[in-house]
Amino acid sequence: MESLELQDIHLPAAADIWPLAIGWWILLALIVFIVGWLVIKLLQRTKRKKQQEKILAKFDILEEKLRKNPSNSIIAELNTLLRQLAITYYPRVEIASLTGADWLQFLDKSGNTHDFSRGAGRILIEAPYKKENQKESQIENLNINELLPLIRNWTKKIVRSNV
Repeated sequence: MESLELQDIHLPAAADIWPLAIGWWILLALIVFIVGWLVIKLLQRTKRKKQQEKILAKFDILEEKLRKNPSNSIIAELNTLLRQLAITYYPRVEIASLTGADWLQFLDKSGNTHDFSRGAGRILIEAPYKKENQKESQIENLNINELLPLIRNWTKKIVRSNV
């Protein structure tokens, strides 16, 4: 009888992973693109959040000043602050040119209200052009208890809808 010798088992060579097939290159490019896009969006969101926090901090300061000693100049600053916040969330070309009734209509439309053009918000376009009274606490048509919540609600609505 012949003796049978055992022979080693040789596995076939593993498939080369390099160079990568075109499908893998496309997948890698897609992953890089998505990660880059996410990083850019995250940075934009962080920048917008910081701007919003600055504006809200200024609003708190102006609100306190207005409650202590109402003046036309503080109302003008509030209006400027609203414009800065609007420019943060809407295209500058849409916002920068708005004045007077158009500005109030934008605030109404974006805030889903009519209180800027028909209510307490009208003071935003009236006060900056009036002379300061002898007694600053008597600004005509100023209703702080309606104006400040109106502005705060608009601010919250804009921030929530654009986050």
